[in-house]
Amino acid sequence: MKKYINYAILIFTAITVSYSCTPPLEGVQFKFPDAVTGSSIIVQYSQANDNVGEVPNTMTVRIGGKDSSKVVDSFNKKVYKPKNGIMILALKPGTVASAASPIKFSIITESEGYLKEITPIEITSNDEQKVIIKVTKIATPPEGTTVIQKAEDADNTGKTTKAIQITTPTLAGSSHTATLSINAGITIKDAAGIPVAGKLNVVLVQVDPKKSSVIVNKQQAGMKVVDKNDNAIPNFSINPISAVSAEISNESSQKVKTFSAPIEIKFQFGVGTKNSAGQDIKEGDVLSFASYDEDAKTLKYEGTSTVKKNGNVLEFVASVNHLTEFYCGDLLSECSNLKLNILNDPLYVGETIHTTVVDNSGRVLFNESHGLGTTLNCKLFVQGQIGGNSPTSSNITVTTKSITGKTLFTKTLNVSCADVNAVTNVDVALVSPINYVKITITPKCDNGFAFKIGDVQAAADLKDGKGYTSIGVLKSTADNKLVAQTTLLNRGEKYNFMFNLGGIWYYQNDLWIDNSATLNSTFSLPSFLCK
Repeated sequence: MKKYINYAILIFTAITVSYSCTPPLEGVQFKFPDAVTGSSIIVQYSQANDNVGEVPNTMTVRIGGKDSSKVVDSFNKKVYKPKNGIMILALKPGTVASAASPIKFSIITESEGYLKEITPIEITSNDEQKVIIKVTKIATPPEGTTVIQKAEDADNTGKTTKAIQITTPTLAGSSHTATLSINAGITIKDAAGIPVAGKLNVVLVQVDPKKSSVIVNKQQAGMKVVDKNDNAIPNFSINPISAVSAEISNESSQKVKTFSAPIEIKFQFGVGTKNSAGQDIKEGDVLSFASYDEDAKTLKYEGTSTVKKNGNVLEFVASVNHLTEFYCGDLLSECSNLKLNILNDPLYVGETIHTTVVDNSGRVLFNESHGLGTTLNCKLFVQGQIGGNSPTSSNITVTTKSITGKTLFTKTLNVSCADVNAVTNVDVALVSPINYVKITITPKCDNGFAFKIGDVQAAADLKDGKGYTSIGVLKSTADNKLVAQTTLLNRGEKYNFMFNLGGIWYYQNDLWIDNSATLNSTFSLPSFLCK
């Protein structure tokens, strides 16, 4: 599947649109013949590369797949022609779709100079649907990718009539290329085991490994991890040096998944290409090979291969018997668990902060925003073969920044990897900010009575159009003042404030924060808040 640039399908229910309008689709209503009202499928085309411009008007569209006979255009005909990037489909009158009995078909889109797109669709209700299909211009694919498309043939039994070889152009800014090689006489089949015969469309896509879809720092939700024999194995990830996606389909929109004999995927990259430890890859190095099936959410460890030198390039060759996304690189095995304890520092009350954890080769292990006083968890990985020897430790760097981007905490740690069940605790003690504001409120009671409320919640209007934002709790002091410190407010500005006094929000407008970073305010209180 052309994971990186093929298509994006987003299904939304309860969308109403107008047939006479062009995008955007929201907020208008289409009028359909009564026969198809309620089962409309709005298809919107866009370029995979945002810089290319509008989609071509020369696109031809066919509907294929199991339930193709149940799909019509908005006039109950079988005329499928996008106009201004929009195409309206519908289920044939009388067709009922449900989760138990879904309608399955494919939208096959072709245009001169573009990759052929086969977009699988599954409809589980008769509600209006929206589908977005991205088309890829071969000459100008998205940044960080190279693509090639080639016509080939298979006989009526699904055997290749001659050897197939296809190589991607050089990836921009590097010497990376990829080659797919299939011998003549190999039987090719789809996911259901049915031979794929006739005219073939062969597509090979190489992507910048930094844009790889495989998450190298933690397993994706629902991902299965298996070996080449489909046996479950412990969690692992791969740090890609090269990444490629291969797809073969015929005119009936069948996609090739398996082969009767091994085929070859060759990765080529320049001398000087680094591994995850920052070292030059050289001839004789052993790299790992993995595949990821997006449909089945399965990451497969295919094994290893030795790097060879061919002139001025290094080559890594792997044999497989299926098509999907492929990666060569460093195999990463699970090291241990990391717990980051973010201390609840009163200087940052009311703030959201952001913590990033990276390893010594720059892989991001954790990168999220959070509140104070929380414990963050992430998995650590190290280079090493599954079941083999792994390094005994791993270097990581923890960096925490404030909402304004100021670094509050940074520390490099060496974490033991002797036990995958080990837990490393790190207390994140934030650095005191240079520019914080101290708030001091002096509640005034008549007749010398003292203020009787304890700690007080406070909020300020940050003038960002979002209304009042909590700035935390003002602590009650022994001398009957209320104090707090925050970095959410700016010096030399006025703000409107709210204070929760005994369950009643008390307003104070236009309080000035002077350039010494202090806000002092004295105001009279109603008698019931005094004693």
